[in-house]
Amino acid sequence: MINYSYITLDLFAYTLIKGLGFDSSNSLKQYQHFWQQLPDYVNSSLHDVYGLKQSEDKLNFSGKLDDYPVDGSYQSFNLGDTQAFVFDHSANPKDTQNSVNYLSQLKTLTPDFPTTDLTLGQTWMISGWVSSSQEDELENLAQTLYKTLVGQEWDHQRIGQFMGATVFEVWRSPQLSDKPIANSHTLIIFYTNDKQMEAAGKLYRYWLNLLCHRHKIWYAYTYSRQLKQELQNEFNQILPSFPTPGGYDLDKLKRDLNNNRHILFRYSQKLNLLANQQQTIITNFYNYQNYLNLIETQATKRGTTKLTFLNAFSQTVEKHYQPQLEQDIASLTPSLGTLQGLTDTVRGIVEIEQAQRDRNFQNNIAIVGVGLGTASILASVPDLEMITELPPVNAYISHWQLSKPQANFVVSLNVSIFAGVWVAIFTAIVIKLGELLRSNKSSERR
Repeated sequence: MINYSYITLDLFAYTLIKGLGFDSSNSLKQYQHFWQQLPDYVNSSLHDVYGLKQSEDKLNFSGKLDDYPVDGSYQSFNLGDTQAFVFDHSANPKDTQNSVNYLSQLKTLTPDFPTTDLTLGQTWMISGWVSSSQEDELENLAQTLYKTLVGQEWDHQRIGQFMGATVFEVWRSPQLSDKPIANSHTLIIFYTNDKQMEAAGKLYRYWLNLLCHRHKIWYAYTYSRQLKQELQNEFNQILPSFPTPGGYDLDKLKRDLNNNRHILFRYSQKLNLLANQQQTIITNFYNYQNYLNLIETQATKRGTTKLTFLNAFSQTVEKHYQPQLEQDIASLTPSLGTLQGLTDTVRGIVEIEQAQRDRNFQNNIAIVGVGLGTASILASVPDLEMITELPPVNAYISHWQLSKPQANFVVSLNVSIFAGVWVAIFTAIVIKLGELLRSNKSSERR
């Protein structure tokens, strides 16, 4: 059985507080409330509290948990556009052979960290010194620790060395739709003595920054996968609304045009966000490499160091993440021009149809106006006796026994209506012939 002393549990959690396209005010309020509740949480979690000291960005505590001493701290770090929260808890139970059992109790001292859409991710770090250096024994211990902490077995594992200590990097395979913390990314470090562990603490801030850039890269990549799917969906929405030739419904075309404008705006906005994620990965990959080199340089001075497991992530970024985003942007950018062209086409059809509708309305007004004008002119003619003397008209008047004023009124009314209708028809024919002539001339010019 391996003796495992001074078991320590750290949690590195990161959230965005600045950037384009989001409002962090609500998240900051949640974290402020979370920070204010920490003293009460410590008092309720420990059986005895020996010391509790809080400043603006740090809370130290010590006490007893199940009759063995524990101590730790909660710290908040501002890393530019990111706020980092680090929870550090350690215990040194007398029963070193069964100290693994205390890990789950140490975890109870880590309250549920508030997660939002701006949460970048988090990494657990389990450390302590052990009495064995056999890799198979250490791997079995690492598996036990991870399952105790996470409740499940890991999917992926990488092994390295850090200042003579053995390091296991382990995590689960999350779905892209999962929250950033779903992969349960964990570093398990087995030191061989307390001096080695104490020296490693001097590189703590380097780890803080390295993990921050790692989570930024992963967050940007997973967000880019979401944006790609949304861009494809936006493009697919606009195609069914494209009108087929003939029989245009102007009202429907106007609704489609308005909808297409919104789709075009969203597509352009999301395409810009996708390009931002690419730049985010490039910038943070550069910073990740810098901190990795710093850790490797400093750690090598203190003992055997092989951080190939951290370099493996660099290779994933360089050979998979970056080429994937370059390809996505190259394939999705031309679609922006296609969407613009489709929208312009619908706009042109709407303008033509609207102009035709307006022209038809004006023609109808002109036809009706000419007909009414003709009818009113004839209706004002005072003497229509020559029409009343026509045999058919005279017979009609005699049949109905109309007086002269009545006969004049009926004749005037019918003549004006008859003339107005025929003049209106003639006007319509003239207008139609004019449109056909203009259309023929336009065709000849083309």
